[in-house]
Amino acid sequence: MIDSDTTIHGKDSRKRESFFFDGQMTSQSPLQSIEFDRVLALIAMEAKSSLGKAAIARRAPLRTLAECEQAQARLAEMIRFYQTEGLLPLAGLIDAGPLLSRDTVLELEESWQTVRAIQATQSIRETFLRTEVFPHLTALASLIPDLGGLLSKLNKYFTRDGKLREDASAELRAIRQRVQQKRNAIQRVLQDVMNRNAEAVQEPLIVMRGDRYCIPVRSDRRNAIAGILHERSGSGASFFIEPMQAIEANNDLAALIMDEREEIARITRYVSQLVIDAADSILAATRTAGEIDALQACAVFADDVGVCRPSFNNDHALHLIAARHPLLDERVAAARAEAFGEEPSSQRVVPITVKLDRQTTALIISGPNAGGKTVALKTAGLLVALAMSGLPVPAADGTNIPIVDALHILIGDDQSVLEHLSTFSAYLLRLKRVLSRATERSLVLLDELGSGTDPEEGAALAAAVVEELLARGALLIVTTHLSSLKTFAVNDSRIVNASMEFDSATGQPTYRMITGIPGRSRAIDIAQMIGLPSSVIARARERLGDRYGTSDALLAQLQKKMSELVAESEAVEGLRRDLETERSATAAKQQKLDQERARLGASYRDELERLRDDISRQLAAEIRNLRDLDRAERANLNAAQVISALTRPVEKAIEFIPAEQREVRAGDRAEHRKFKVNGEVVSVAGRKAVLSVGGKKMTVDLKDLVPSASQVAGRGSGGRRRATPGPPSTDSPQAELNLIGQRVDDALEESDKFLDRALLEGKQAVRIIHGFGTGALRKAVRDHLRKHPAVKSWRPGGENEGGDGATIAVLEE
Repeated sequence: MIDSDTTIHGKDSRKRESFFFDGQMTSQSPLQSIEFDRVLALIAMEAKSSLGKAAIARRAPLRTLAECEQAQARLAEMIRFYQTEGLLPLAGLIDAGPLLSRDTVLELEESWQTVRAIQATQSIRETFLRTEVFPHLTALASLIPDLGGLLSKLNKYFTRDGKLREDASAELRAIRQRVQQKRNAIQRVLQDVMNRNAEAVQEPLIVMRGDRYCIPVRSDRRNAIAGILHERSGSGASFFIEPMQAIEANNDLAALIMDEREEIARITRYVSQLVIDAADSILAATRTAGEIDALQACAVFADDVGVCRPSFNNDHALHLIAARHPLLDERVAAARAEAFGEEPSSQRVVPITVKLDRQTTALIISGPNAGGKTVALKTAGLLVALAMSGLPVPAADGTNIPIVDALHILIGDDQSVLEHLSTFSAYLLRLKRVLSRATERSLVLLDELGSGTDPEEGAALAAAVVEELLARGALLIVTTHLSSLKTFAVNDSRIVNASMEFDSATGQPTYRMITGIPGRSRAIDIAQMIGLPSSVIARARERLGDRYGTSDALLAQLQKKMSELVAESEAVEGLRRDLETERSATAAKQQKLDQERARLGASYRDELERLRDDISRQLAAEIRNLRDLDRAERANLNAAQVISALTRPVEKAIEFIPAEQREVRAGDRAEHRKFKVNGEVVSVAGRKAVLSVGGKKMTVDLKDLVPSASQVAGRGSGGRRRATPGPPSTDSPQAELNLIGQRVDDALEESDKFLDRALLEGKQAVRIIHGFGTGALRKAVRDHLRKHPAVKSWRPGGENEGGDGATIAVLEE
């Protein structure tokens, strides 16, 4: 029997558990009894470093609501980061503590390991400090000291693969250059010796023996080449001789190699000192990086099993919505097999919902053996511990966790052999401990309360224990087979019954927990399924009597009805969650579209700003040109010409804006994208608009209308452009044709096209700009207008319409 008593101590894992019994520790800790340690082991498998694994192993329930909320906020951000950005750059992160705690010089390889760890910490730091999207993670990453300066110094000594750089110091570079020069010189000498004594050489190879350059000489010609004999070949066919001509050079090379080693040793000591001098900062950086690695491991695990972000309260309310025991989740079956050597289980995880508060503080769970009562009990305790430890909580949104001061758990069978106590006596001693420590802020989990002794006495004792804990205000979850305890729950509003469902058709438990009705133990039914003799089963039912059979049947009917209601409720809840998920997805898509629209809008504004600057420069240039013209040339120009020339870039800018970015309003000129006709928007109502084309009105979809570029260009920051005096519909540049500079024939052909288009668009009047000049173009245009069937009348332009340099044509209706 596990006497479990966990006092919440937060960060110091050595203090997180206090569970002594009569001077001796029990066989399991309270958190172990609800398999908290096994969940930690699965999460730790996702950590990339020993620091991360150690940080996970230290996790324990925190003390305050603020601490719990901050821990879950960090986890929620890390889950979001992992789902959007992927894994962090943690390669090379190690626990540098053992290296830096030694009172010896670090070898270059050890210094390189520390450099890689520093690189990992700085990558993490930079990742979060350059973003404002993850404030909690940014705050945590800011605890990593800035070691950029140290890293820059250390990187001067190492290549990318951790080798000492050739130019680690000027002295080392010079020594290595001399070494290479000496090697080349020795090889030239030996090659010359071999060339002059070819018949004595076994084969023309230069080999190293004992750090000395040698050549292979045939055994029968050993005396042909004077020198030092270093070694004989394995076959005995040749001797490796260092010729006399190379001895001095080999000595020089050996001296240089000694110099090189001494310089490398000096660099090694210097690099080691750089690292050791920054030991405190390096350890702080790696510790924090380890915490972030642990958070990432939690995020990966959470993404696998599906979790919620729980809320917390100090109101003693426990709401677990669709809670699942993570060890039973089939998605971690492979990890479970790897971590614990378990065979994959076919048992599926069935969510449970638990709701307790100050009005209803106790839940009594009953039902068949192996029906899931103990799993439900463990799930409740485990998820409270996980939530308060800042770990993933496999439950649905709406889960609300109370801040408890202790978990008191009695689960299983722990008979004390050494103290010669029976199972029941050991149970009572642990129960005594729970009763001595439970407070109104405690969560108490009691498995099979009242069992192990006479049923009547056990039931009486169980009821008394429940009453005592109710009086203290503790949250209480109890599993039992005792009928009197189930009845006790019916008569006390502070207690709610729950049953574990059993499928009579299949003879198997469903593991669903149904709140509101007690469960049936079904001992006789299970005995019958197992195959006990039918005579035994019959006598057992006979002994129970008709009255028990009737009440049992009524309870079975009630359970069936309740199961159906629960199933319907779960189906409705499933639909609600699906709709909520769809709504969230739609909202996310809309947000993304809004962001893209804002980005494009900003891009278009930038482009318009650029075009405005271009226009300003063009205007200044035109003004300078006008000043340079003589009076006669100026007389041939008018305001309409200048404005027409300068508004063309604006029209180009408006055309740059996609049609879907433009707004259509009543009174605008617009084009129907499908019909390719232009008209005036008479009115807009909802998603429909009335468009007038050639005097005929039609109702169209607003989305099919695109305002003309000139229409949008005419809108200032305050709305539509103010109309200038003159005939109707001539306030738009599209009701104007500029023929200045064209030949008469071309101009008249362009006029015909313009007038036809204006008539189709329902224009009442248009302006044709021909300028002053010699008057030939003006006369030709006006003569042409007199004969044109679409023109009702014409007149010279008014003072604000270009004067005699333009002609206003009124069109037939």
